[in-house]
Amino acid sequence: MKKILLCILALLLSSGAAFAQRGLSCNAIFRGQVIPSDRMIKTEVRGSSMTTYKLDFYRSVQFQVDEKTALEVAALVKADADAAVSAETEMVGNLLTYALIQPAQKGKTHRYLCYQARPVGPAWVITILYLEGSATLEDLRSMFDKQ
Repeated sequence: MKKILLCILALLLSSGAAFAQRGLSCNAIFRGQVIPSDRMIKTEVRGSSMTTYKLDFYRSVQFQVDEKTALEVAALVKADADAAVSAETEMVGNLLTYALIQPAQKGKTHRYLCYQARPVGPAWVITILYLEGSATLEDLRSMFDKQ
């Protein structure tokens, strides 16, 4: 009986994470629909360990792609930036290389999408973060400046 309850709890928690980015174009990336999941480094953290940062949920993916795929990923991020409450972006040529995006809130919860693309030889290493919590944009900038 305990095993069944633990399985149900695990399914509920993982399904909540799957819907965290709902409504964002980048959700396709997190779900492995653009880059296969086995080619991504994924990190997901929720709970009390995040309270120091005023966050409830942290999810990141990192992967290496060719320029064509980097442009495809950047287009999804750009679509989210265009629909966001606020967005800061930087381009190098025709490729988006940096974005700090604030999509519409979910209730009282702030949401953020952070994106970075950097060249490594002929390839691009892309990192995308999705954050939820009470942290403000200024809180995030302060955290990023310290690192």
